[in-house]
Amino acid sequence: MRELREISTDERLIGIRQIQPDRFVYPDRFLDVVASDQLPDITPWSWLCQYEDDLYFWAETVAQQYPTRSLVPFAKHQDTDDVFCFDGDDRSGNPSVLIIHTFASPGTEYRGQWTSFDVWWEEMEEHRAAWLAEQGED
Repeated sequence: MRELREISTDERLIGIRQIQPDRFVYPDRFLDVVASDQLPDITPWSWLCQYEDDLYFWAETVAQQYPTRSLVPFAKHQDTDDVFCFDGDDRSGNPSVLIIHTFASPGTEYRGQWTSFDVWWEEMEEHRAAWLAEQGED
């Protein structure tokens, strides 16, 4: 089994820049999260820029599986193949967040979206709180 190596803030920032499409602008709130000393815990999701090679693996995976889409992955659900991606064609600095179900046939990968990272963040926090409460019941 591969040992996960948590990467530094500088390595995270380099990684997201390396997968960034031309003229794509990350949302300010996302950049603030990535630049923080400690990434916030978003379990049952995980940040793709937290561990060495995860970001590159998922960026390559979605690019190979869905070559007609411009996807910028940033998080993954730990229990599914759902990857959360920015719409890489957006140049506004406030791109939509798409749920992409990897390893699905092209045309069936789209599972939904949020209008922005801020909206995704608020809903993620609500889902996380419910998930944590459910874990406490077990």
